[in-house]
Amino acid sequence: MTMIDADTKRDIEDLKRQLKTFEDEEAQLLKELETCRARKTEIKDKLKVLSNDDKYQQDMLAMVYQQRHGAGKKPSE
Repeated sequence: MTMIDADTKRDIEDLKRQLKTFEDEEAQLLKELETCRARKTEIKDKLKVLSNDDKYQQDMLAMVYQQRHGAGKKPSE
């Protein structure tokens, strides 16, 4: 087994610290993304409730249908 010199050991420790910093930042960003997605869903739900516009509701139904059945198909009327 080879001995690691002091400079290499110091470099390894520095890289480990950098990695930990990025992992912590990644975890924070994922948490923020989750919060953002939840707020987006909340806004969409409020829009749905507040909108009595038939065209809006038809557009939303068509979008949901396309998401579930593929963009190439249209709902039969």
